[in-house]
Amino acid sequence: MFVTADESISSTQVEEDEASIDNSSTLHRMSSFFEKACQSSCEGIMLKTLDIDAGYSASKRCDSWLKVKRDYVEGLGDSLDLVPIGAWYGNGRKAGWYSPFLMACYNPESEEFQSVCRVMSGFSDDFYKEMKEFYSGEKILPKKPVYYKTDEQPELWFTAEQVWEIRGADLTLSPVHHAAIGVVHPSRGISVRMPRHIRCVPDRSPEDCSTATDVASMFRAQTRKMEVSSDGPGAGHQ
Repeated sequence: MFVTADESISSTQVEEDEASIDNSSTLHRMSSFFEKACQSSCEGIMLKTLDIDAGYSASKRCDSWLKVKRDYVEGLGDSLDLVPIGAWYGNGRKAGWYSPFLMACYNPESEEFQSVCRVMSGFSDDFYKEMKEFYSGEKILPKKPVYYKTDEQPELWFTAEQVWEIRGADLTLSPVHHAAIGVVHPSRGISVRMPRHIRCVPDRSPEDCSTATDVASMFRAQTRKMEVSSDGPGAGHQ
């Protein structure tokens, strides 16, 4: 098995007699390599078998090439409880449903819902159907409320009703999302990179979701360090 980082910073090889989940030395080598890759700003690592027919095909899933990303590993991804405040109409297989959804945190000081990310991963077909039925009628707003803060322009605005747990690869600065804007950067908010839906959180009200302060604290504490300056490079939004 051959292991390489997404950004090609380095690689390592595991021989057949070492490739066992009971081999603590191999597990330690792979874990250390994965951690170094993430700390070097890679999304994760790629595992490849050394079989003759283990060729790589773009957009094709197979057992010969496996991706291991930051957000696939419990404890490395960031988890937030966010509120869906809008959505776009889905395309292709998702036509007739909502996808992606626009997610927001809450700022209790200004009483605003501030956008954090778009999410379109982690949903089942049944969930899409359920949300299409749930967000209908009076739950669809005629226009963006003044207390929704975002530069995104979804096709639909929703009333703040539900709380979803969202996990991502890491947190990054965004030119369009307003979560904790002005806290870690004067003009940019914080966004979740590569977000996915984990579960609904029925025992929390929208005003009890993750706050802007929570998002800023997680950004500062995350393993991946980012230099923050008023004119520094900004990451794209999700």
